[in-house]
Parts: sequence; C-alpha cells; structure tokens
Amino acid sequence: MRYYLHLCRVKSIKLIFFVKIVITLLLSALLLQQCANPVMPGGGPKDTEPPKVLSAVPENFSVNFDAKRIEITFNEFVKVTDMQKNLLISPPVGKNPEFRLRGKTLQILFEEPLLKETTYTLFFGDAIVDLTESNPLSGFSYVFSTGSVLDSLSLGGIVLNAFDLVPPEQAYVMLYASIPDTVEPDSVPYLIRPRYIARTDEAGHFNLGNLKDTVYQIFVLSDMNSNLLYDMPGEKIAFLDSLLQPVYVEHFLKDSIDMMSDSLLNDSSYYDTLLVSDSLRREIEQFGDTLVDSLAIVNNFLPELDIQLFMFEEQDSVQRLLRTEMVRPGLLQFAFRYPTKNLIINELRPFPDSFEIIEVYSKAADTLLWYYPPQITDSLFLLVQQDTIINDTVAISLALKQTAASRRKKEEDEKPPALTISFNTKSRNLDLPRPLQIQFNEPVLTYKMRDTSWMIINEDTLINRLQFNKIDSLGFKYQIDTTFEPDSRVMIRFPDSVFFDYSGKTNDTAQLNFNVPPLDQYGNLFLEMNIPETEKNIIVQLLDEKENVLNEKYLSASERLAYPFLIPGKYLVKVIFDRNGNGRWDTGDYLKKQQPERVMYFPKTIEIRANWDQEEQWELSIDGQTSD
Repeated sequence: MRYYLHLCRVKSIKLIFFVKIVITLLLSALLLQQCANPVMPGGGPKDTEPPKVLSAVPENFSVNFDAKRIEITFNEFVKVTDMQKNLLISPPVGKNPEFRLRGKTLQILFEEPLLKETTYTLFFGDAIVDLTESNPLSGFSYVFSTGSVLDSLSLGGIVLNAFDLVPPEQAYVMLYASIPDTVEPDSVPYLIRPRYIARTDEAGHFNLGNLKDTVYQIFVLSDMNSNLLYDMPGEKIAFLDSLLQPVYVEHFLKDSIDMMSDSLLNDSSYYDTLLVSDSLRREIEQFGDTLVDSLAIVNNFLPELDIQLFMFEEQDSVQRLLRTEMVRPGLLQFAFRYPTKNLIINELRPFPDSFEIIEVYSKAADTLLWYYPPQITDSLFLLVQQDTIINDTVAISLALKQTAASRRKKEEDEKPPALTISFNTKSRNLDLPRPLQIQFNEPVLTYKMRDTSWMIINEDTLINRLQFNKIDSLGFKYQIDTTFEPDSRVMIRFPDSVFFDYSGKTNDTAQLNFNVPPLDQYGNLFLEMNIPETEKNIIVQLLDEKENVLNEKYLSASERLAYPFLIPGKYLVKVIFDRNGNGRWDTGDYLKKQQPERVMYFPKTIEIRANWDQEEQWELSIDGQTSD
C-alpha cells in the first residue's frame, strides 16, 4: 500500500513537470512569434519621422553593378504601399522586380537581365512608409550603373495642359535616344517604349537625371493603360519638334543625398565615378559633409525649368454623322463629330404632306436641329452629304414609341403642352446694362399682345404698354422694348396666348417680379491691351473664378477694353492666340507637327469692388511672356 502511494506521488510529480515544460514551450513559441512579426507599439508620443536608410547592398550610386538582388536596410520596420503605382524605373524594364521585406530590410530581386553600360534609377515615390504611422520616405531613389561610370546629365521642365495651363494630375515624361531604322520617326511614341522616364509632380515639374551624353526626343503622355505607348483614344500628348541635349547638373543629389551614409559623403573617390563638372567637383570637395545641411548649395544643383511642354488631346480628323434621332415629337436632331459646313440633306423618298421644317444649327455648328409639325408620324428616308466627307443614308420613324403608361397619359391630357418660357434675370435681379429678354425652347413665329398686359415700375403702373422685339432670326429670343433705370422694382404680367410657335403651341399667363440694382453695387474694369504688331488674331476672354466665359472680344491691334457693370468678385482674363483665325481655340495634331494654339492668363486675379474703377495693363509679347 505504501509502495502504491509512493508510485502515485512520483507519477503526479512527473505529470506536473511535463505540464510545466509544455507551458514553457508554448510561451517561448508565442514570444518568438511576436519577435518575428513586428507590431505597432502602444503608448508614447506619435511618430512623425519618416524612416531613414542605414545601408544598402550594393551601395547606392554603385558602378559595375552585376547583382541580382538589392538590400536596403532602414532604421525601423517599414512596409511598402501601392508599389505598382509609386515605383518608377528608368530606363523602364520589361518586368518589375520582386520586393520582399525581411525585418528592417527591403529586398529587391530583378527577374530579367539589365542593359549593359547603363545607369538605372529606381524612384520609390511614397511607396516606403514606416510601420507605426505610415510616414512616407518621400522622394527616395536608388541609383546604380551596370558600367564603370554613373551617367549624370539632366533635363528639367514643366508640363501644363494647353487649354487652361493647369498641371496634369499625372503625366509621364519620356525620352527617346537612338531609333531603329525600321521605325519611322513619326511612329516613335506609338511603337517604342522610352529610354528614360519620369513623372510630373503636383505643380507639373519634372526632372530627368542620370542621362547619357546624347540628344533625345521628348514626349509627354497621360498613358491611360500604363504601357508607355501612345495608343489609346483619349490619351493626351505633348511633344517638342527639336531634339534636346541634357546638361551637367546633379539634380539627383537633392533627392538622395540625405540617404547617403557619412562614409560615402566623405569618400572623395566616390565622386570620381560621377561625370561631373570641375566647378561642381570643387564645391563638393570644399563643403564635404556640410553639403547635406546647405539648402542653398543643393538648390544650385537643380536644373532650371526651361523646358515647357503643353499637353493636348487630339481630335479624330475624320468627320462623321454620329447619330440622327427624334428628340421629341416635332424635333429631329443630326449630331456630327465636328462643326459642319456645306451640308446637304436630300429626300430619298418624298416628304409627307405639310412637312415644313425650320433648320437650326447649334452654336458650335456640330448639331443640326429640324423643327417640324409634331402631328406628322411618317418615316423619313434621307441622304446626308458633306462634300466627299459624309455620304450617309438615314431612315428614321417620326412615330413616338408608346407604352401603356404613355398612352394613358396622352388620354388624360386635355390640351397640348404650353411653350416653355425663361427670363434672363438671376436671383430676382436684372443686372445692368442688360435689357429684359424672354427665351423659348422652340422657334416662335408670331406674337400678338392682348389688352390685359401690365407693367409696374416702382409705383407707376403701365397698362397695355408691353412691346417685344425679335432678337434672333428664328424667334428663340425676344426682348422687351423698355429701358429700366437703376435702383428700380419691376413687376410684369402678360396673358396667355401671346406667343405662337410653328406648330401652334402658345404660352400660359406669365408674371415676373425683379429688381434692377443701383449703380453703386457694380464695379468697372478697364484693361489696356498692348499687342505686338505681328499678332492679328487675339481672342480676349473675361472669366469668372470657375472659368466660365462672361465676355469675349476679338482684337487685331492694341486696344483699351472696358467692362462696365461687373458684379463685385474675382475675375480672370485669358488670351487665345487664334492662329488660324476661326474664332476659337484649336488643339494640336502630332502627326501634322501642329502644336495647340497658345493661351495666356493675366498674371493675377482681378478683384472687382463695388462702386470702384479698376485699371489694369497687359503687355503681351511674341515669345509668350507677359508683364502687367
């Protein structure tokens, strides 16, 4: 019995010991897992510092590079975000390298052979961030050469949209060096990937560094499908007609010098691998490691922004009839790709009886409207021709496709819809010096004023004194033949059945209340335009802050422009150099080597104050520069 108790005690001790071992092993495994997987620490002040590069193997700015893998070690744990979006490799590679994180080290593994005697730059953008607060290591790049020297020439400039001079959201600036003999020079952006590439920043600036000493063609693409080719409808392009020669400017130092180790900065032999000018070499040797803290010196390395490229979207040069459709009963629309002229529409079959039409072209002349009696529901068979460009046959039914609901609605309607009327008042104000206008949605052929109209101006009531003048040939707009004085209150009423359109529709009774503000609520702008004698076709546009065109004038010589009765606010002035004299801005055409028409903006926003005259002067120059 005693032996049995002793045996049980021994087994209990062994079991307890075994459980302790298991618990210890589990705790150790958990601890090792936490060590292997970095996690965000809790507590303490918020981390606002981006990660810093401690070392790189091979060293950044290495020559005779023949490694298959790059390892960059940071001072803290990092992660990579949107690598496909942020990473840019110049020259481009066929397949992006693989990226791995091992602790605080980022590994970059190339999956294809690199070009010989070539300097590569890996731009990481904002792809590398710290683990705790995602602070990005902005602007970091890794540079190496597969040859014995680092190419170090540079080009810099700015890219703007040609129409409004706004920087594009993102554009790729691409350089092309030697072109194969089998490729036509004009086909370069369509068929060949660039030798060097860079992205524009938010302001449209770009810098291309580590370039070989040769001449280049330069293009800019919006590149919607990210294949570095100009091959998608809607892609924008910019180009220069002349070849470019890069200069000896070490602009990459500004982006990368903070990442270089002190030993590299103090190693004078490192600079022997760079193709630098003697003056720059002397500055480096003189300032040494203080170069990092000297913003003035670093700025001297930046290339001047002397290349200007203007992006545009080409128009398809082939004119087409896009569609013919019945907008509603009584209105047929022909839509074209471009403004049309010399258009001929013939009937292939006789028109229905009493089919009379009124033709109206849109302001841009790219749409033709046919107004016809809405009761006609036959089909039309037409031949649409424009010179030798368009030769289309059209068959269209004028019968309205009816559903059960539309048939019930038609039965419920006791009378046809009335003419739609609108006025040119805004927020119950009629701004000076505009007269009161009435606009209709269809051509009004006649009007007949009845004796129940009246108009009250302040305290004076005028009975049967309303008179209208047609101000366009088709009758879309009429103008009241009355001049309203400033600081007036006006009430107008005219009865139904005054205006009649081509189909017999007429208006309902209309009543309008509005004010004419006093003069001291407006400001005036006087702009002295000084234009070079060589410029004969200048379009001057007055714009609001949203760049809506408020006024447009055409100048062929210097002139003092007056803009009276402006509502207080901020205004812009834009000039279009109308190269072909067609009265509008025209885009470019790459194959024709035609740049988009040049535009300029007055160099400051003009603020108009109430009861104030604003005087401005604008000196335009031939080279596109401006002064006020």
